[in-house]
Amino acid sequence: MKITDLNVDCLLVIFKYCSESELMSLGKANQYLGRIIDAHIFYPLTRDLLLCGHRNEPCVEKRNKTRLTYHERLQVSRNWLSGTYRERPYYHHAHLFPTKLCLEKDALYVTHDSYIRKYRRPTTEALPRLFDEEITTPTRSDISDFVKRQDTLFAGRVCGACFLCDENGITEQQMHQPNEYLYCVDFINDVYVTSTDTCCKVWQRSQEFGLTHFDLAMKLQHSFKSLKLSANGEWLYGGLYTDKGRRALRAIHVDSGEEVVHSSNTISIYDLKIKDEHILFTANFDTTFRMFDRRVDRDVAIWEDPFDSSFYCLEYDGLYAVLCGTNRHARVNLYDIRMPKYVQLFFPGRTRQRNCQSPVYSLACDSQYLFVATDHNLRVFDFKANCGVRRDYSHIYDFNG
Repeated sequence: MKITDLNVDCLLVIFKYCSESELMSLGKANQYLGRIIDAHIFYPLTRDLLLCGHRNEPCVEKRNKTRLTYHERLQVSRNWLSGTYRERPYYHHAHLFPTKLCLEKDALYVTHDSYIRKYRRPTTEALPRLFDEEITTPTRSDISDFVKRQDTLFAGRVCGACFLCDENGITEQQMHQPNEYLYCVDFINDVYVTSTDTCCKVWQRSQEFGLTHFDLAMKLQHSFKSLKLSANGEWLYGGLYTDKGRRALRAIHVDSGEEVVHSSNTISIYDLKIKDEHILFTANFDTTFRMFDRRVDRDVAIWEDPFDSSFYCLEYDGLYAVLCGTNRHARVNLYDIRMPKYVQLFFPGRTRQRNCQSPVYSLACDSQYLFVATDHNLRVFDFKANCGVRRDYSHIYDFNG
C-alpha cells in the first residue's frame, strides 16, 4: 500500500509528525501530497499573515502580479518581519520633487514632474526600465496628487489645474487660483474633491454633448493636507495642514455640508486612509500614526516613531499591516495593528551619489514588493528574492532606550 492511497484525514495525522522542511520535500516529491499539504496545512497558517494574509480577500490581493502558494506566503511574510529583501533603485532623476505612486496588478503609475508615467509590471522582475505610456496635458506644472479608480484617472497640479483621463479622453480645467498650491484630490463616482493651501472645493462632474465639465458644488474654508471620500461618497474625511486646537481630523457631509470636528488629538495630518466605514488611519506631523474610531470619537490606538520623525504617508494591506513612510532618511516602518509597537524598520541602501536623506513621499506595496518614492528615485524592495539580505531592525528601539 502506498502513502498516496491513504485518505486526507489519515495523511494529516501523519503530517503532524513532520517538520516544515520535511513537508516541503514531500510536496516536491509528489504533486498530490503537495496539494494536500498546501491546502490543509499552509492555508490555515497564512490566513492572517502581514502583507500575505488572505482572510476576507484583503485589498493587497488585488495588487499581486503573481499568485503565491500558501507556503510561499509563509516564507515571504517571514522575510517582511525579519527584514530580508533585495533592494533595487529605479528611475533616478536629478531634479528633486515629491513623487506619487499608484499600484495595480498589471501596472504602476508614477508622477514625474508634469507627467504621469505608466509602467507595465512584468512577471519576471519588479519593474521595466522604460515606461509604457505617458499621461499629461499642455499645462507644464508639477503634479502634486492623483487618484486612479478602475479606468478613470484624476490628477491635480500645484498650480490648481486638474485633469481627468478616462475612455472619453483627457479633460483639463482650472479648479483653483494659480497662486494657490494644490495639495490633494479624490473622487467617487461623479463627486470630485480638491484642496489647496487656501480652501477645499467639492465638484460635481457633468457631461454634455460628449464633453466633461466640473461644476462647483461646495467651497469649504479648510486647507486639507490629505483627504478621502467614503466608499459611498457620502462623507469627506480630511486632515488639516495645521490646527492649533489639535483637532486636525474633520468629516464633512457632502450633501449638507455638515462638519464634524473629530476628537483625534493631533495638530497636523499628512496622510489619511480609510480602513472601513468606522475606522480611519492618520499619519501625523507629531511623530505618530493613529487609528481613529468614529463610533467612540477617539483614537483607539497610537503608535510613535522610535526616532521622533513625522509620518508623511501610509499604506494599508487591508488586513493587519500598515506601512508608514517617515520624513527623514527614506525610512519605512511596518506595523501590526494588533501590536503596540512597530515590527520592522526598512532603511534604504547607500547610492553612489550620496546617502538617502529624503522623506518618503509615497508608498505602494503588494505581497512581494515594496515601492518607496523618494525625492530622487524609486526604490523597490523584493521580499521573495532568494538572494535577499537580512537587515533586521526590529529591536533597534530596545537598544536606543
